[in-house]
Amino acid sequence: MNQDFWVYVEAGSLWHRFAPQTPFGRVARDRLRPLVNRAELESRYDQVEACLRLLDALDADRVRLDRIQHHLKRLPRFPEATQGAFDEIEIFQLKKFLFNHGRLLGLLDEPLRRGFGLEAIPGDLDELLNRGRQGDESFHVADAYDPQLAATRAAIQANDAAAKANREALDQECQRRWAFAFQGRAFLLVPRDRLGDLVSASDLLDIEPWDAQQVCVRPRATAESLRLAEDRVALSAVERVLEARVLESISTRLRVAIPAFVTQSKAIEAFDLALAAARLAREAALTRPILDDGAIEIVEGRHTPTEALCESLGTPYTPLSATFESGPTVLFGSNMGGKTVVLKTAGFLQVLAQMGLFVPARRFSTRVFTHFHYVGEGRSREEGRGLSGFGFEIRQFNEAHHDFAENTLALFDEFGRTTNSSEAEALLSAILEELTRFEGTVALFSTHFQGVRRIAGARYFRMGGLDRSRLAFAPTEQADLESRIREIDRRMRFCLVPDSPNERSSDALAVARLLGLSPALVERAETFLHGEDRNEEDPCR
Repeated sequence: MNQDFWVYVEAGSLWHRFAPQTPFGRVARDRLRPLVNRAELESRYDQVEACLRLLDALDADRVRLDRIQHHLKRLPRFPEATQGAFDEIEIFQLKKFLFNHGRLLGLLDEPLRRGFGLEAIPGDLDELLNRGRQGDESFHVADAYDPQLAATRAAIQANDAAAKANREALDQECQRRWAFAFQGRAFLLVPRDRLGDLVSASDLLDIEPWDAQQVCVRPRATAESLRLAEDRVALSAVERVLEARVLESISTRLRVAIPAFVTQSKAIEAFDLALAAARLAREAALTRPILDDGAIEIVEGRHTPTEALCESLGTPYTPLSATFESGPTVLFGSNMGGKTVVLKTAGFLQVLAQMGLFVPARRFSTRVFTHFHYVGEGRSREEGRGLSGFGFEIRQFNEAHHDFAENTLALFDEFGRTTNSSEAEALLSAILEELTRFEGTVALFSTHFQGVRRIAGARYFRMGGLDRSRLAFAPTEQADLESRIREIDRRMRFCLVPDSPNERSSDALAVARLLGLSPALVERAETFLHGEDRNEEDPCR
């Protein structure tokens, strides 16, 4: 995915609301890779529709929906290696996946499970992983796995009990003779005069000088305590060997099941992505794209970032209805006329559709593109410091040009605006002529340059522009800039109409006047432009 394209069309504004619940779904989302296989996309759309039907059915059963969401969130990643023994944490991860996967299957009907390839993991692993007193989402090597392990642990417990009894007997004697107890501590600092005769105290204590007032005392090791400690070390070594034997035995069966775990994680990923896309489709009123090999056809397509901005400003928003055939299409129009939004809307709908999402349009029919390119402002210049704005545009164009032989969607926003207008018009004309040779490429251009040649095979449109019948608005000198902009937005017709060289018009001077430019300057500019201000018929009616 060309990052410039993604940023330009503001696809992230909707993409960030696409929220899979599982680690598998989140990794797939973060790959940010448009799908270029039509069959794969159609399958993804089918899965989203299946999840939309599920959400519709669960509107009356919110508890079941919450449980589905809960178990999706609880599914962990797990080790996929089939070599070596798993440790307790890895077995815990596999068990947690197995548990939540099984509960999820129980909440979905059979046709839905079949549609996503969701099925039980074979091998009777529930019995294997739940021996002893195990929790549903926990695992430890329980005594129940091996009688010898149980006996060894019992011996360890007996050893620990005997060692504890010895420590408690020492504490009782110390308390009786000197009024202190170790209570599990390795040493104590006590006043020198507390012990009395140090020689007689050494039968229970190891005594070392500390300072002028205190001594450091430790329990004296006895033959019994040394024996118990040695036995504890030996028993622990046996326990580790037996635990490793149990883990290897469990791992042997789990390794056989790992391919099924992996297969089911892919099925979970597909379900998670489809469910997240279905939730987004309901929240944002999205519709399924229609894939064919023809033109891009948009009926009431919405660029949701612009729509949200208009709503926040209290200005009307006009959805886009347009058809873009193969080859180049040129959009003329003045600033604030909506050319950029047209390009962004087309790119926004297309890239989201190829990410497997439904789109904000009443109808969106399109083909599958292999490459996406944007040529215009906004690219970081760190890669080639010293290039001018025009130089960066040429660099972007060269990158796009390599892909024109394949299915490519390219957006050119005001290409060449930073260079001489005559040369820019000539270059644009040559690029348009070049693009007519590539049937798989759809290229959309916005431009102010009216001298662009009319090339056979290219299409030319202009924005509807200001409603000249409603230009009676005369803002006062005190009107702030925001109020003026809002008035322009309310009078602008954001529609596409066919353009011809004989119907040239521009709203730049009218916009300048509405923004507060001196009426005398505007009138003089109109005289230079065409001698008089022409009142044109509304092309959008």
